[in-house]
Amino acid sequence: MTAEQILKEHGIKKTVCRKCILDKLIESEDTALTENEIKDAFADLFDRVTFYRSLKTLEESKVIHRIVLNNTMVKYALTRRLILSKIHPHFHCTNCDKVTCLDSSLLDSNIHLPTGYKVDSAQILLEGICPDCLKK
Repeated sequence: MTAEQILKEHGIKKTVCRKCILDKLIESEDTALTENEIKDAFADLFDRVTFYRSLKTLEESKVIHRIVLNNTMVKYALTRRLILSKIHPHFHCTNCDKVTCLDSSLLDSNIHLPTGYKVDSAQILLEGICPDCLKK
């Protein structure tokens, strides 16, 4: 699916900045990227405000989602790439710093909460060494 198709499917106005952000995330395959990794691909094309507004719009529309590492670093990934419920785990390689979205089937889908609670989203982060780093 192309960036234009994603924007159209979600009813989001197509802007050059949004298209560039999505193109970079599509190019990254299943690897989440930091703001700088996305922005550096087209740094001179947009001002900071345009870039951050575009990220916010894409996130609010559930086209992308954020992954927070160690309460400091934020990475973004395409939501559409997931065989996904809203709740799915991420794997952070502590060696190369790569973050990958994992299939939600890895989790026990029978999470039992006390009466009256409703989960809208969750951050589940697994950390260790990725297959690429293990091969080295």
